[in-house]
Amino acid sequence: MNLNYQAGSSPLAARQNFPLASFIIAGAVILAIILAVAFIYKTITNYKNSEKYKQAQQSRPTKFSDVVKFGKAINFSQEEISTLWNVCKLTKINNINYNLKDNNEVYNFFRSGFEEMKKGKKPSEVELFKFFQVFFQVEKAIAQTKFVTSTRFIPLETVVFYITDEGEQFPLRVNSNTKDSFSLEIPEFLDTERRRPKLLVRQRFTFKTTNGLSYNLISRIIRYEKDKEGKPSMIIAHSEDLQAQAQRNFKREFLKETCDFSSLKIKENKIDDEKYYVYSDNIYKGTLSNISAGGCCIQTKLPIKEKQYLTISIPNLGIEEKIVGIIRRTCRLPSGVFALHIQFLRISVESKNKIYALVYKFVL
Repeated sequence: MNLNYQAGSSPLAARQNFPLASFIIAGAVILAIILAVAFIYKTITNYKNSEKYKQAQQSRPTKFSDVVKFGKAINFSQEEISTLWNVCKLTKINNINYNLKDNNEVYNFFRSGFEEMKKGKKPSEVELFKFFQVFFQVEKAIAQTKFVTSTRFIPLETVVFYITDEGEQFPLRVNSNTKDSFSLEIPEFLDTERRRPKLLVRQRFTFKTTNGLSYNLISRIIRYEKDKEGKPSMIIAHSEDLQAQAQRNFKREFLKETCDFSSLKIKENKIDDEKYYVYSDNIYKGTLSNISAGGCCIQTKLPIKEKQYLTISIPNLGIEEKIVGIIRRTCRLPSGVFALHIQFLRISVESKNKIYALVYKFVL
């Protein structure tokens, strides 16, 4: 038997047909590789979308690459990623990308990291400040993924602020929320014909959810009524007209604490140089109504104008230094006192940490 494997009837014909045969073979090989790669990719994709994969990822320890992925998603710097990685190592948290999904998980994670930090070498004030900053940034990022789409989801006891046309804000408490409307308990001083917001007119409100995100909403007041105990309430139509506010750079704590303040003049705008300070001998008492590491609000009977410098002392909070601040806004409250909204211009890292600890209910 004569087996002829030539691609043609003669050596010359075989040489002429060889490129075509090679092309067909090469094409078949490339097609086989593409199909194999597509099969492997589909298999991997299906596995990564499976519950088995998610459970495996969720239950394994956090790796540095996980922290990098998490940090890049919220625009963390390399320094912030390093701080977050240190907290992960202290807490031994499982994959951070799967186990920090709500406000409670974030709080428990950083609370555990804080307690572990206290067991070892005492962190410096700068390290502690970086820890609190990362805590707030993570908390803010997670909160922004949990949007409220309707007032039907506002829980009872939430404080909702009614905003007047003049910009005044009155805190009201949610005491009922049904499928048709929600109810706000109003203080007696607001329950007068002169002060009551008008019915069926679009009114502005703002509130903050448990995960820390603030919302502006616009709705109409349907009616006023009193509960079984005789407390006045306003009944408000549900609204989907909600707008999430850009969050502040610092988390606030609402309180009622005595503080001292006095006026201050700064020569040549040298805020960072105390030798240019001219202190007043007059010291006044005020009531601290909220505070953050970036500023505070003081209530006083004094009608102090905006853009004035102050020094603030809060010894009851363990803050001994005189904080330097500037009044950014002054508004008169219904009670007749003035609310001074103050931005801190000069405050030590140690005092900032004390405020952060107060806000997060940590013990330094």
